Amino acid sequence: MRNLNAEEVKQLADNFLQMANALGDYRYNNIDSLTEEEDLTIKSMHNQQLTYTTELYTKSAVLVLEDVQDSLNKIDTITKESQELYKKLTNVQTILDRASSIINLASAILALDLKGVTRNIQELVS
Repeated sequence: MRNLNAEEVKQLADNFLQMANALGDYRYNNIDSLTEEEDLTIKSMHNQQLTYTTELYTKSAVLVLEDVQDSLNKIDTITKESQELYKKLTNVQTILDRASSIINLASAILALDLKGVTRNIQELVS
């Protein structure tokens, strides 16, 4: 178990920014088909993801992951999958579930909750 270096923290934040942007693009591209409640929920989740992304960018290398490279590789995969899902999916609940899982992962990382990070990565990868 080791601390992430500055470049790894930036890579992590870049991934969360890409996922947040993909969610924002989904909202923008589907605004006409979303209910007001769905729109507000996605907007709130998008804002939360952007807030966590900003926190990650400003964190020093105090973040700790058990297997840094494996975790970062899995988050790269999660990022690519999320971007593709948001482009293809039309089921709003699936979008909300994915966005919620990403928020939970970011929250666990920022809280330095190693078990939570591992659990959330496993849930998103499976």
